[in-house]
Amino acid sequence: VGAFDEIRKLFAKAPLAQQRAYGPGMFSFNSGDGRCPTCGGSGFEHIEMQFLSDVYLRCPDCDGRRYRAELLEVKIERGEPARALSIADVLELTVSEAAAYFANDAEVLRVLQPIVDVGLEYVKLGQPVPTLSGGEAQRLKLAGFLAESAQARSARSAKQAVAKRLFMFDEPTTGLHFDDIAKLMHAFGKLLASGHSLIVIEHN
Repeated sequence: VGAFDEIRKLFAKAPLAQQRAYGPGMFSFNSGDGRCPTCGGSGFEHIEMQFLSDVYLRCPDCDGRRYRAELLEVKIERGEPARALSIADVLELTVSEAAAYFANDAEVLRVLQPIVDVGLEYVKLGQPVPTLSGGEAQRLKLAGFLAESAQARSARSAKQAVAKRLFMFDEPTTGLHFDDIAKLMHAFGKLLASGHSLIVIEHN
């Protein structure tokens, strides 16, 4: 949903980051020089087994924190009471914890709020997408679209036509509590109110 882009920009503005000339790209675990060279920023080592399931071991160099030690020295301070967190600490926050921590950072909140709106506030910011269930992955894509359309709405003039889309969901409520289903229905309502169409296959 682009939340990490905004968070990396905040870390690049930290005094120590500016002193060391670290740009937002240094705080990416997908590319660049800031990530751990041993595990490539994944936080684990993948060992292929010939006759058994593959094994994933915590990286011995970064201890699963994904970054070089010098990057973890850069911290930002937010929240009430104020806490200083490194980029690896932020990735360990759940979405609801991150929303509270970045409460005064409008751009970060703008992209985190849609994840809360679809009932995924318990997911950690650094959680790998393959570990999500099918329903969670669908709701994350929905959150991404809600964030994108909210940004587009604020950027364009009222005169421009809104592109209408058709969304298809396959059992998006799987494993959800009734309170979370209500949140998802509210998110669906936002799509319908914007003129989009939905087809939802659902047994509940």
